[in-house]
Amino acid sequence: MRFSRIIACISASCVLAGAVSAQSLDTDFRINPERAAGVYHSYEFIPIADTPAPKGFKPFYVSHYGRHGSRHQIGSSGTLAYEAWAAAEKAGLLTEAGERMMKDIRRVYEEHVGMDGELTRRGGLEHQQIASRMFNRFPQAFKDRRRTSVHCQASIIPRCLVSMAYFTTSLKDASPRLQFDFITGQKYLDLLARDYYDTESYRERQSAIRDSILLATVHPDHFIDTYFKKDPSRGEVLPNPHKLLWYTFLYVSICQDLREELDGLDMFHWLTPQEILEMGIYSNDRTYSSFGNSLEFGDHITWAAKWLVEDFIERADKALEKGSDTVADLRFGHDSGILPLAGLLGLEGIGDRWSIGQAHLHYPVWQNIPMGSNLQMVFYRNRKDDILVKILYNEKETAIPAVPAFEGPYYKWQDLRAYLVSISENKEFQK
Repeated sequence: MRFSRIIACISASCVLAGAVSAQSLDTDFRINPERAAGVYHSYEFIPIADTPAPKGFKPFYVSHYGRHGSRHQIGSSGTLAYEAWAAAEKAGLLTEAGERMMKDIRRVYEEHVGMDGELTRRGGLEHQQIASRMFNRFPQAFKDRRRTSVHCQASIIPRCLVSMAYFTTSLKDASPRLQFDFITGQKYLDLLARDYYDTESYRERQSAIRDSILLATVHPDHFIDTYFKKDPSRGEVLPNPHKLLWYTFLYVSICQDLREELDGLDMFHWLTPQEILEMGIYSNDRTYSSFGNSLEFGDHITWAAKWLVEDFIERADKALEKGSDTVADLRFGHDSGILPLAGLLGLEGIGDRWSIGQAHLHYPVWQNIPMGSNLQMVFYRNRKDDILVKILYNEKETAIPAVPAFEGPYYKWQDLRAYLVSISENKEFQK
C-alpha cells in the first residue's frame, strides 16, 4: 500500500472511531481528566492482589526497568504554547477569558525556565513509592542476608539519574544492609533507549501520520473563538489552530507533574469535555505511533529493544549462579525504552499490535506508559532449585501469551529464557 493511502486510511479510521470510542474514553476522562494527558500522566497506582506463588516457591531476585518519574516538559514542548500566546497577547488578540488563561500559561512557562526535562518532586515521590512497594511485596528477597548487592544502571539524562537516586534511597532506608553500585554513560543510554531502525525515514513518515490524526481528530474552532478575538489579523498571528491547541494541551497536561512546584495549578477547566476527549485521543495515538508496537512501525520500534532483552538474560544468568549475592538489577530509562521492550516481549495488552488510528480504542496510554512506568521480572526458587518468574508491568501481573505458563502468571525460567533468547538473538532488522 502506498504511503499516501496509509495516511488516508488512518485519517478515515480516526473519524469513524471517534463516535465508537466517545462513550468509553469520555467516561474515563470525566472520572479523571488528567488521564487524557497520556504519556504525560503522572503515575497512577491502582491497588492489586498477588496470585500466590506455587507451593514452596519464594522470591529471591528482581530484574527491573523503570521510566523516569514525572518531569518538566522538554524543549519546544515547554516553550511553543507560551510563544504563541505571548504573540497573541502582544497583538491584543486575547479575549477576557484568554487574558485569564494567559496568567496560567505564563506560570507554567516560568517554572520551565532552566528546568527543561528535569524531574519534579512528584517524580521523585513516584520512585520512592514504587521502590517501597517492591520491598514490601517481596520481603523474602530483600531480607535474605546472603543477597545484598543491587546493581543500578541509568541513562545519562539527569531525570533518570535523579529517579535512580530516589528509588535506591528508598530501598536503602528499608534495608540499610543493601549495597548498591551505580553506572551510567552513553553506552547505557544506547542500551536503555536505543534509537530505532532507519530513524530518519521512520520519523518522516511518523510526522505525516501525526499531522493526519491531528486534523482528523481535533476541532479547535471553539477553543480559538473562546480565547482569541475574531480579528482579521488572527490567522496571521495564529496560523495553525490545531497545533496551537496541541501546544496548549501540553501545558494543561504537565501541570499534574508539577503539582508541588505550581502549588496545585489545574488547567483542565480551561478546556471543554469534548476538547479534552479529542486531545486525549490524539495524544494517545501520537504516543502509540512513537513507541508502540503498531502495525505500521512496530518492527522498526521493537527492534531497538533486542539488546535490552539480552541484558535481562545475562544479568539473570549471573544472579542465578551459585554464590551470587545479587538481589536486584535496576535500570532507569525512558518511555522510548520500556514501551518497545514491552512490544518485543509481546506483553499481553501493552505489547499488542494495532493500527495507529485505532490505538485509542484498545490501548490506554495513560495506563500503559505514564510517568514512572515500570517492568519487573520477579524470580522465585524452591528447595529443589527450580526457578519460576512472574512478570509485572506497572506493578500488575501480566502475561506473555507466546510462552506457556507453569501456573497462573508464573513461568518456568527455562521456558521464558528460551523465548527471550529467540527474540533477541537476531539483531538484523526484519521487514
